[in-house]
Amino acid sequence: MNFSQRLGLFILILISITYVYFSFWGKNIKLPEQNNQTEEVDVYNPLEQISKNSNQQKEEKNYKKNVKIYILYKTGELHSVNRVCDTSTEKSCFEYAIKELLNAPTKWEKSHGFASEIPNGTKIISVRESDKSIMIDLSSEFEMGGGAESIYTRIKQIIKTANANTNLPVYLYINGKQANVIGGEGIMIKQPLSEKSFDE
Repeated sequence: MNFSQRLGLFILILISITYVYFSFWGKNIKLPEQNNQTEEVDVYNPLEQISKNSNQQKEEKNYKKNVKIYILYKTGELHSVNRVCDTSTEKSCFEYAIKELLNAPTKWEKSHGFASEIPNGTKIISVRESDKSIMIDLSSEFEMGGGAESIYTRIKQIIKTANANTNLPVYLYINGKQANVIGGEGIMIKQPLSEKSFDE
């Protein structure tokens, strides 16, 4: 047997041994598995956060509505001040404005020379709103005390506040009756409320 034959036989034996080894024992060999699953990582994205904050602020702004009320300044003139109506909690921003007018002025406004001629204790009996008009019904405290000038001023506060917060006709009632004559002085007003309500 020459060298080439010996080499061929050796290779044949080596192949046979390899085949037998992998056939009987190779099945138990576990090759490392490749993990194809990708792990999700929550990465902070400042641009995305800014967008979320902006959307949240827009939603909050959608719930907020500015209303105006008119109170008396130390110069003797009526001036408007703002209040913020939260539409998520208030059923009517118009009614909210009237309620804030009856409670005005705030401590800060008082310290800066604001006052109101609407008597303390005046309450809202009801505010009825429809597609065609609004009716404000106030308690009898509204027309008590202060004299003619004071009553004129408090009625003007109601008129200006009402007209600043709706385009609908507004009617004033006292204890369930339309207030065409107010106070002991018998001040007459034309309704619906407007800047011409005192015109003869």
